Amino acid sequence: MIILFVILLILLGMVMQRYSMYRSIDAVESDYWPEQNIVDPEEEFDVVISLKNKTRWNLHYIRAEHTYYRGIEVSPNLRGVHRDPGTGNHIVKVSTWVKPGQKTLIRIPISIPQRGRYVFFHPKVICGDFLGLQETQQEINQFREVVVAPKEWDNLELKEVLGNFLGDYSVRRFIFEDPILTIGFREYTGKEPMKMISWKQSARSQTLMVKEYNHTIEPVISVVLNVETDAVEKEELLEKCFSLTRSVCSVLEEQGISYDFYTNALQTGSVGEDYMISEGLGRRHFEKVLESLGRSMYKPMFSCEKLFELAEVSGGKDRGKIIVTPTEEDLGFRYQMINANQQMLVLDASKM
Repeated sequence: MIILFVILLILLGMVMQRYSMYRSIDAVESDYWPEQNIVDPEEEFDVVISLKNKTRWNLHYIRAEHTYYRGIEVSPNLRGVHRDPGTGNHIVKVSTWVKPGQKTLIRIPISIPQRGRYVFFHPKVICGDFLGLQETQQEINQFREVVVAPKEWDNLELKEVLGNFLGDYSVRRFIFEDPILTIGFREYTGKEPMKMISWKQSARSQTLMVKEYNHTIEPVISVVLNVETDAVEKEELLEKCFSLTRSVCSVLEEQGISYDFYTNALQTGSVGEDYMISEGLGRRHFEKVLESLGRSMYKPMFSCEKLFELAEVSGGKDRGKIIVTPTEEDLGFRYQMINANQQMLVLDASKM
């Protein structure tokens, strides 16, 4: 009787071994994602690996493995981390077990010190068989990325320059009326300057008509980032430009001033019209700018001249502009033309 029981136990073990060897990996529903898509340099955030047991049986051994580039730092408090001596990459291995129908989340805290766009390696999920003799594995083939924004350029001089420009710009809007603020027309009284006369409207009305402005509308600024340069220390200056641009937009956000954003920086991994972010304000708008700055490469997608043309067509020639550039010498003839309206601030990274 005992011998028969042992034989049955062995047969049962063989069946369970065979079943678990071929079915264990299929029983796992897996996914992964970063909990934040746009982060600051050195900001710690989690990459989450999700494992769900779809069967009615316990999965006694599941291991998740995820490799991270050398430029990505894994929290030293996490167990199961080792560095590949050949590549310098960090490899994280976390083992667990999952009950029937249960979902387990494995959190891997990481940080990235340098600005840029980072695409993650696909994690591996490894399942052991019933007796722990063999393993089967599969990759979680999902595309995931994170964009690291540039650091802010924390400088009192920059804030003073911006404060003076924004104050002067608000005042000039009432002295030199902005045609964008036109809300209607009224008859000419003889006291208005000739530039306020609308000749098209006067012809229609058979009497002189002048433009009427709405001074209650908030000012709008165009932030223009140029990366076309012949500077020797190109990469260093451009990184400074990205940080300066972030700080400019941060100040505009703090003061509640709407702004649009233009750049000729080639964007890595971006789709669509990535040279412009339309007028707006608020966290979501700011994050779009941060994403653009994080994706920006050191190569221009078109010339500085074309960048100014696009900013003038989309934002208007008379709109105030804050231009960030590696050196003022890179701006060219178009800059000399738009500088005539005296509603522009140029931030030369080589002098900051």
